Amino acid sequence: MRRIELLAPAGSMESLIAAINNGADAIYLGGNKFSARAYASNFDNETMMKAVDYAHSYNVKVYVTMNTLLKQSELKYALKYVGYLYEIGVDALIIQDLGLVSLIRDVYPKFELHASTQMTIHNAEGALYFREKGLERIVLSRELSLDEIKYISKDLGIETEIFVHGALCVCYSGQCLMSSMIGGRSGNRGRCAQPCRMQYTLIGETSGERKGYLLSPKDTCLIEDIEPIIKSGTASLKVEGRMKKPEYVAGVTRNYRKSIDKVLVNTKFDLQKGRNELAQLFNREGFAKAYLYKNTGKDMMSYNYPKNTGVFIGQVLSSGEIKLEADVALGDGIRFADDGFTLSKILKNNNEVKEAFKGETVKLFPTGGYKKGYRLFKMSDKKLYDELNEDLKPYKKKIGLVGEVEFKANAPLCIKTKFNKKEFKVYGEVVEEATNKPLTRERVEESLKKSGEIPYKFDKIVFDTFDDGFIRIASINNLRRELFEKILKEGVSSYRRKRDEEAPKAKELKSQEDLGYIYSCITKDQLKALSENKNVKNVALDIFFSRQKNALKKEDLKNLYEQESGDKNIYLKVPSIIKGEFNNIVKVIDEMIPYIKGIITSNAGILKLYKDKLFIIGDYKLNIFNKEAAEFYAEDIDIPFISLELNRKEIKEIMKNMNSKIGINIYGKTELMVSEYCPIGSTFGNKSSKKECNGACMKDTFRLKDRMNESFSLLADNSCRSYILNSIATNLIDEVEELKSFNINNFRIDFKDESYEEVNEILNQIAHGNKNENKQYTKGHYRRGVE
Repeated sequence: MRRIELLAPAGSMESLIAAINNGADAIYLGGNKFSARAYASNFDNETMMKAVDYAHSYNVKVYVTMNTLLKQSELKYALKYVGYLYEIGVDALIIQDLGLVSLIRDVYPKFELHASTQMTIHNAEGALYFREKGLERIVLSRELSLDEIKYISKDLGIETEIFVHGALCVCYSGQCLMSSMIGGRSGNRGRCAQPCRMQYTLIGETSGERKGYLLSPKDTCLIEDIEPIIKSGTASLKVEGRMKKPEYVAGVTRNYRKSIDKVLVNTKFDLQKGRNELAQLFNREGFAKAYLYKNTGKDMMSYNYPKNTGVFIGQVLSSGEIKLEADVALGDGIRFADDGFTLSKILKNNNEVKEAFKGETVKLFPTGGYKKGYRLFKMSDKKLYDELNEDLKPYKKKIGLVGEVEFKANAPLCIKTKFNKKEFKVYGEVVEEATNKPLTRERVEESLKKSGEIPYKFDKIVFDTFDDGFIRIASINNLRRELFEKILKEGVSSYRRKRDEEAPKAKELKSQEDLGYIYSCITKDQLKALSENKNVKNVALDIFFSRQKNALKKEDLKNLYEQESGDKNIYLKVPSIIKGEFNNIVKVIDEMIPYIKGIITSNAGILKLYKDKLFIIGDYKLNIFNKEAAEFYAEDIDIPFISLELNRKEIKEIMKNMNSKIGINIYGKTELMVSEYCPIGSTFGNKSSKKECNGACMKDTFRLKDRMNESFSLLADNSCRSYILNSIATNLIDEVEELKSFNINNFRIDFKDESYEEVNEILNQIAHGNKNENKQYTKGHYRRGVE
């Protein structure tokens, strides 16, 4: 079976060392800026170089994450930083921003680029699209099943990377605007406030309500599925955890290394022990297999506790004792409810012991705080952490070499070895003829087999010549160090590059057409209001929400075409996420082509298929943050729409010297999350891995209420995918004149859960400026922006 890469996280130098000591093939880490883990320790330039050199001394690859969206003012600094990373020998960059991708492909065409999971690549055509754009590796969305991974990786031959362990986002990565819109901290900029880990109440108009951590998934753990994953053809198995402690990185890496080696080289590995160790390091009410086997129900969620749960050790009896469900030892961290303590004393049969084991009944101290019936959890295992702490020592791992020695009287001592198919040789002091007691082979070999702060060690010494002679032991030690340092220096320097910069290339743009106002809708009532208004010239129908009341269907689009007799341009709005239903969506688009002028989409797979066939409006979920990203897409899209996270100053900056036509959304309830997991079906429909959804979303109207009493509408599309909408609509209608002064002349108005009357209110405001003062709106980021 083929070799596969184990890719480990490093939020610090200690974590990098821990990962390498435990068998990582590659490391991913971030610099001080432009990384999607802005709150990790990360690496400054000096530490970054040390980290790269250290990893390369072990032949471990280094991928640097620059996976945030970049403002126009940041691009030149980002590109300068790319030049530094290129120079010091970073193996590849993991990128989200397509503007930066475009610049790097022009300026540093030899730099390997990986498409971040933040790019939301989740179908085969999308993977092909970005490979054709110069992305060597695709980090697939975590929502893909094993069959989907296999098709993209093995059947299409695309180099992919998948997450196998760690925290899971409930929303498709790169599509989440919840933290951004409600708190100003953008997940697309590495500053997610994790609103998904908060408590929510799901309320149905007639179904009642449920309260819990309804958007908080369990961590992924696929250690039991390594063999089928390897057979899927993916190139790299990624462990999440740049915000975690080095001991966590050490423990997770070593267990996945053992699991991989068990499959590849048939080494022994106690899978259950490994899984238990992973649970002790971090879990949220256990683990889930995420979407690998298409389980999108309640089994993957941690409804009761969103943080590290620890390992259950027992329930307090009436005597104050605990019958242990897991081993404990002095120094362990114990939790009960939201309190806890460090275990300082264990009583078993009234005798003090240092540790106790599963099945035994004991009393744990200090006892203050917990009472009969309390459930106790072991949050940290001192013995495990002490063991893992040993793996944080630099150069603990050694690369074994074979040394060849010429120990010849009256000739310089010579040591040579081979590393990476190259021979290295050094000469030392002259070996003197022995006048008294000559050095033995064993003494010379003992000295040569030592190793200090260096990755290498001689496992075997072969003497080509060995005469009776004498040389100082210090001289042998110095020569050994000289040889190892020569290997190290040459090995590290071989990764260095010169900055052969090239000039950015002009992009060929697809279209120069302005449309003015474009209205989209999902219900018959909304369409009725739009149809009746003669000022509405561009209408986009979303017919993929048939689970909603009064939802639009294909017939409504055809009827509109026949009724309007060319007075209106009709567009089909295509979902941003399309997986197993991809071919069916394509059939619908093809069927609608006679009736439509074009489509609205942010799906790269659909873009690949129709970029040369239809007029394409790019949805705001393309995450266009700068001029270069707009022009990247403008090669294939007629009118790309920019991100909703930009403020007016940043929008104005983008429009300077802009060659392509651009659009902006000026009204609508922002789509905060899109997820394969459905909170309605999982909470009210008993949806689990064993029970199918009972269609609860079609029987009632639902909303999510947060701890601030903000209420968010929930929608479900034809494919049972869920959408969370912002609690209030963004309204920039009174900013249109200013936007026109920036040379923006394309404006989107999205209707999602609005009534017939509310649609007419907005149309009236656009036509006459009559704003309903009793209605609450937000300007989103237009004034404030994101960090």
